[in-house]
Amino acid sequence: MKILIVEDDFGSREYLLNLIQLEGYDVRAVVNGEEGLSEYKAFDPDIIISDIQMPIMDGLEMLKILRQDKSDTIFIITTAYGSEDYAIDALRLGANNYLKKPIKRKSLVGLINKYKLIVESHKLAKKAEGTLLKKNLTLEFNTDIQHIPNIISQLVSDMGVKLDDSEITNIELGLDELITNSVEHGNLGITFEEKVKASNDNTMLELYNDKMKDGKLARRKIRVKYKLRPKYCEWIIKDEGKGFDWKLIPNPTKGAQLMELNGRGIFITHFLFDEMEYLGKGNKVRVRKNIK
Repeated sequence: MKILIVEDDFGSREYLLNLIQLEGYDVRAVVNGEEGLSEYKAFDPDIIISDIQMPIMDGLEMLKILRQDKSDTIFIITTAYGSEDYAIDALRLGANNYLKKPIKRKSLVGLINKYKLIVESHKLAKKAEGTLLKKNLTLEFNTDIQHIPNIISQLVSDMGVKLDDSEITNIELGLDELITNSVEHGNLGITFEEKVKASNDNTMLELYNDKMKDGKLARRKIRVKYKLRPKYCEWIIKDEGKGFDWKLIPNPTKGAQLMELNGRGIFITHFLFDEMEYLGKGNKVRVRKNIK
């Protein structure tokens, strides 16, 4: 997998470059958005990690040009304290995620490794031929975090509609966030505190395995209902957990500030779909992508 770093600060750029090289990825680094666009055409990266405020051309302008070109490259914005509003603007322009400076190794590596699975499944997804105007699909699967990339690949390949590559990428990332959330916090009942501790201790797999020893939790299912209509495609994801008070979640599209780990996936997903809402007791979520 190929990764491009766009960062004008020498120390930050070298830190990211060395860190990603140590993980074994093919990585290049440039110092501003103008060079980033040039390297993007030559390198064709799967992921771009870019600062926002840079001389000559900033990260927002580069992102805007890439998305106008229908680029499906995953775009991660890095933001310093005091520039949160710029990160919100980046998400509205089509950035897929953000990292706050100083960037922690575990946060960056975890995000890249997660996206690696999506990039690989994306390349295997088949493009729909012809024009399918209506489709209904229901998929039910067991609570197993390791199967999520394959489930995402199946859901995307079964859409039956032609969309821009950048829109397909957003759908993959959004479904991954929501289904992972349904498995972790819904069916397995992993709390925010448990996830933070396991993430810091690098023991997430052990936490999953401990939860799966509970037969009641292990038998829970995730159900995804998909609906295709001429003007939109829609997914309803339901888990068998106890739910949560979703009315307390601020709507990030209405001026909410960047969120940390707690609720981060929900926050990001608002920007990846045209519509998103939780239903009932909070164990069901509906997302919609409009077809233009």
